[in-house]
Amino acid sequence: MKSGFRIGFLAIVVIAGALRFWALDAGLPHLMTRPDEEVLLLKTGLPAQGSLDLEYDVRHPGVPSAYIFLLWGFGELTLPILQAFGGAPPGDYVWVLDNFPARILILERILSALFGVATVAAVMLFVRREWDQIPALGAGLLLATCFLHVRESHSAKPDVALAFWALVALGLLAPLARRNTPGRAASAGAAIGLGLAMKPPAVLLFLPAWVATILGSPNPGWRRLVSAPLILLGAVATGVFVITSPDVLFNPHTREQLINIVYLVFPDLGPEKATSVAVTPIEDLGRPLLDGYLYYFDFVLRYGVGWLMMIATPVALVWGFVSRKPLAILSSIFVVLGFAVFGASPALLARYLVPLLPAIIILIAGAVWTATQGLASGWRAPVFGIAIAALAAQPLAASVAFDRILSRTDTRLQTTQWLQSNLAQNSTVGIAGTVFWGWGEPWMPPGIAFVRPELNGKAIEDAGIDILVTHDHPLFSSTLDREKFSALEPSLKLVAEFDPFLGDASDAQFDEQDAYYVPLAGLDAVERPGPRIRIYELR
Repeated sequence: MKSGFRIGFLAIVVIAGALRFWALDAGLPHLMTRPDEEVLLLKTGLPAQGSLDLEYDVRHPGVPSAYIFLLWGFGELTLPILQAFGGAPPGDYVWVLDNFPARILILERILSALFGVATVAAVMLFVRREWDQIPALGAGLLLATCFLHVRESHSAKPDVALAFWALVALGLLAPLARRNTPGRAASAGAAIGLGLAMKPPAVLLFLPAWVATILGSPNPGWRRLVSAPLILLGAVATGVFVITSPDVLFNPHTREQLINIVYLVFPDLGPEKATSVAVTPIEDLGRPLLDGYLYYFDFVLRYGVGWLMMIATPVALVWGFVSRKPLAILSSIFVVLGFAVFGASPALLARYLVPLLPAIIILIAGAVWTATQGLASGWRAPVFGIAIAALAAQPLAASVAFDRILSRTDTRLQTTQWLQSNLAQNSTVGIAGTVFWGWGEPWMPPGIAFVRPELNGKAIEDAGIDILVTHDHPLFSSTLDREKFSALEPSLKLVAEFDPFLGDASDAQFDEQDAYYVPLAGLDAVERPGPRIRIYELR
């Protein structure tokens, strides 16, 4: 590396790390401030105790066993380091998981943040190989500051790990598209297999892989369509996936649950209409087809990467197809296919687009660099830099605002602290507002139980509660029945309130199918994570 590129590379990696490690302990020790993290966390206890059967179920959220093994292995390796610095009490992995699970969860989040930073570094290396050092730094800065990528790098879920391996696969497929060799096919197949080991959507990489073998094939005519390197690539990818997740092959229950996940994400494909775990129970699954695509383009991309990058994305996709650059062509194929598949499902979650982000940013950086090609040599780099700065400004501001929100105490933890200070041991707390999912509920201090009574005087009395806690929010999972509560309100006395909003809650826009209490848009309207919580005494 030239010294200037090396300095820029390191600076961008530092920016990426700062944005991803800032407030990484958000919500802890409450394990459920980010949905599904606690499921992955608790699953790691099985391999830690010697069990290879992870008791797969639909709440496993579509994650192959390899990712669970990875979380556990990383936790085993890094727990002694955390303990050496006083970040966790002495004890082996299983004991700490059972007694201080939040200390293990922070390690899992660190792994995701490391994957996020590694993806930023990898995108610069691949773009440098394909174009030049300046567009490589531009692509790195765009991904380092990308709000949606920063947001998901704070979660222990596998989306950022999948994005890393998807990028590596595309980077290894580009040389294969230039010359089809067994070695290149095997390395690209291994990367796809590791992507599959993180999460099933990596299967979408097989289409750009097939195109790469066609572009790089020396064979004439139809023989380009099926070549020995293509078969080798598929075999290696499959082998890596099966070796890292053997229960897919040997455990019939796991195979059945994996098929069920397809039906849950695409319920119309199933033998009977299924209710998606990712879709709210109060929402009709029969939404118009275009709604999914508008959601991802006009909401997730608009706020997750910024409106300038949202506008640039379709242009960059077209440029990618006509660019004659293998990495750009393969990235365009992957993005179009991913967008088509994700938008067609009624399960709409912002994090589903995370694996596409590195490819989108490669295309935008490449398109902008190509657009400056006609400028005088002294003007090209400054104009490119100004364009990249403009594209990065909005997502950078959103990333900083997001981290500031996460750094403040969650309302669910504020409630926990109040309950711990004001209630006696063996007290019972009533919770109202929970719909379908319990992620909006506060964490109960030790020795304090909770129930979810019906909102009427008799049910409250029969439950024997000492305090009633209500949680309400624009997300459906915290919805208080106003009519029933109004009838009960005269018998209640408000003693504490924890409000995450700075003004009108409607100014904040949330990922509606995900019970994550930090908005994707309107971050200025929110002070801290969590629902609006009120605590009442019974008169």
